[in-house]
Amino acid sequence: MSGTFLAVPGQGSQSLGMGRQLATRHSAARAVFDEAADALGFDLRDVMWGDSASRLMATDHAQPAIVLLAIAALRAWDASTSSALDIRWAVGHSVGSIAAAIAAGALAFADGMRLARTRGLVMSAAPGPGAMLAVAVTSSHAHGDIARVAAALGLDIACINGPRQIVLAGPRAGILEARTTFGARSRLLDVSHGFHSSLMDPVAQRWAREVATTPFRDPRVPLLSAISGELLHTAEHIAEDVRRGVRETVRWDLVTAVAHDSGCSAVILGNGHTLIRFWRGDAIADGAIVVDDGFRGGVRAA
Repeated sequence: MSGTFLAVPGQGSQSLGMGRQLATRHSAARAVFDEAADALGFDLRDVMWGDSASRLMATDHAQPAIVLLAIAALRAWDASTSSALDIRWAVGHSVGSIAAAIAAGALAFADGMRLARTRGLVMSAAPGPGAMLAVAVTSSHAHGDIARVAAALGLDIACINGPRQIVLAGPRAGILEARTTFGARSRLLDVSHGFHSSLMDPVAQRWAREVATTPFRDPRVPLLSAISGELLHTAEHIAEDVRRGVRETVRWDLVTAVAHDSGCSAVILGNGHTLIRFWRGDAIADGAIVVDDGFRGGVRAA
């Protein structure tokens, strides 16, 4: 299989000024920011292009901002070529799955923006002080060692981002103890909660209700689940994947395996540094196009 797949990063990829240059250079991207303001009832540009990093970092702002930038990037990329885009599937890391569902045609943009905003509000309402810890995998035995430490401390494996990194999540006290255990191999993530962990269980039903009232439709191209590594072809299966996405482990290692098997080139929508880091040294990274504020148009994957 040839063609391209679309990939969207998750929370942590947000940064002040994100999308400003893209909107300045590309009218198609600029229109997306206007559509988002209409859908949400407020203008995210005030947050994304403001001067408060902590305000943008807040989950209820960061999550819709990431989705907004991804779709603005997609529209700019689409408008930059007169050829039909050979998109085979779309995938997103955590909240990026909502942007991927929009890109795949399974969600209307306005509905997806409202759902991303709600996801951020729901997840930020989870009780208890939580945290997340990225741990470097340094040997073939390290996966098992990390899993054993997590179980002993009551933590969850939130993400398996590839052969070199696992992210733990859970109560802050346990995360700080894990940090002491792993030392220089680990770093605390700049997040407000322990996402993709049992700390999300108290808000799971509320999130399920929100997803159930959002109109999904069968996609134009499949959505690749970053939970199961399976291609999803129906509205029902995509909605279920989005529902599970606040609690289940993100398996970006499975995404990478599918990408290799597909032979497709990656087009990263939004701030691509996170995904490029996961793919560092991999042919996927070497051949990827990143559509972000540095994108000027006229370039597309083969």
